[in-house]
Amino acid sequence: MERQARNEFLINILYYGFWASVIFFSVKFTFSYLLPFVIGALAAFIMQKPAVFIESKLHIKRSMCAAVLTVLFFAVLFALLVFGGIKAVTALGGLTADLTGYLGKLAGSISELKGRLEIMLNNVPEGLTEAADSLYGNAVNKAASMLTGAVSSAAGKTVKAAPEFLISIIISAVSGCYIAADYEGLKGFLRGVIGKRVYGNLHKIKEIAVNNVFKLIKGYALLMLITFLELTAGLMLLKIKYAPFIALLISVIDILPVLGTGTVVIPWGFAELITGNAARGIGLLVMYAVITLVRNFAEPKIIGDKIGINPLFTLLAMFIGLKTAGIAGVLLFPTALIVTVKYYKNEMNEE
Repeated sequence: MERQARNEFLINILYYGFWASVIFFSVKFTFSYLLPFVIGALAAFIMQKPAVFIESKLHIKRSMCAAVLTVLFFAVLFALLVFGGIKAVTALGGLTADLTGYLGKLAGSISELKGRLEIMLNNVPEGLTEAADSLYGNAVNKAASMLTGAVSSAAGKTVKAAPEFLISIIISAVSGCYIAADYEGLKGFLRGVIGKRVYGNLHKIKEIAVNNVFKLIKGYALLMLITFLELTAGLMLLKIKYAPFIALLISVIDILPVLGTGTVVIPWGFAELITGNAARGIGLLVMYAVITLVRNFAEPKIIGDKIGINPLFTLLAMFIGLKTAGIAGVLLFPTALIVTVKYYKNEMNEE
């Protein structure tokens, strides 16, 4: 009996391992090709409820409403991305120049602090002092060089990717328009091809995604907006240049598991204290404390029940998604993990 159970366990591992490998490599090598169609289908799905509402109020055909709304959705999305991209590139260029100068100032302040410590201790060997000075200088030069190189590389990649991005947006809009116009017909066709049982499972997955994942995404989007507004207000009060852009970057980092606002703001605050800007340093640390208090109070109310997944596994899903499918994978893989866990729990409860 024990041997049979062990054999069944090994067979299950091989079976699920095989299908996991098939899904992984399928996603890895086809994701970039299918992504525009996936985005188009998602947009068409989102536009169904507004289309039904407009049809009931204005008596315009639902398929036409959904198609027009989908096109408008992509037009607005494209305009926002272009406008935001131009603003981001401009801000990033200025921010890079300021950061390079700031690193030099920070290194000077650290050297000055080190000199004061030497006077206090009065026992530091001269060779060690020279080595420390050389280390500080090399570290600052390397950091400045890496920062400039990273920005230049990112700008070059953005310019090269622009035509492909434009084509992807157009394909997403066209495919979304077609799907929205014949949404019910495509649902019927899919049901006939894959069978009622598989279609029923897909319907359950869709319900889980709508009831859990979308609500979770909306909740964290609201938290991100609150953090962004707090950071923008705080940075503007401290008279920091490019406050909205810096606030947006920190807000994105804050939403990631394990990381948070403190990953950027706390070192920044101490760096300001070291460079002699005590008012700004204290202001940054106070701002971090306020944001943390608001976050701890608001998160349980906005998010509600926890998703029941350890942050480590969420971070792992994000990392695998990044390596497999790029930035989009950072969002889609944790979403797939949540849906899978919820679906499995529902199936276990039904049994």
